[in-house]
Amino acid sequence: MPKVAYRQIRTRGVYLDQRAFRREVERTIDTKSKPELIAKHDEVVADWATDIEFKARKFITKSGIRIIVFAAGENKMIWVYVTQGTRPHVIKPRRPGYPLRFQWGGPGSYKPKTTTAPSFGGPGKVQGGKTVRFPAVNHPGNDPRPFPAEIARDYKPTYVRDMENAMRRGLRRARGK
Repeated sequence: MPKVAYRQIRTRGVYLDQRAFRREVERTIDTKSKPELIAKHDEVVADWATDIEFKARKFITKSGIRIIVFAAGENKMIWVYVTQGTRPHVIKPRRPGYPLRFQWGGPGSYKPKTTTAPSFGGPGKVQGGKTVRFPAVNHPGNDPRPFPAEIARDYKPTYVRDMENAMRRGLRRARGK
């Protein structure tokens, strides 16, 4: 977390304007940090078949400054399933009488778009195989993929630098320089 040092200015009697300080930090978060973090999340899902929309919220408290990026819209649960994982479950067709249909087997079988390793992107397709039909499927579940943690770790140095600079600008503006 960035550290801020205040020094007393004795000769002028000028005091810190907390509103100017906060405005500068909020401006930096709104114009720089939030769009950059949303763009980094968009990179993860860029080649997914399902569009996932991300939004961000800022929280400025006495204990710290946080930005929370979250999936929004009708497809948000797909992001939750991928990043938090799923338990084993049964998959049934949406419409009764229409069995599930997908490709199975073949050389190399299935290659997912994402892995649990710190990487993302890729084709995500079945390498050949025949089309099979089932009335229901027992899905084995999937391991969580730590995309938010990876993005946060990669973005942290930029975020710390931006917040330190915003606080310096806020102090200068608050003092009237």
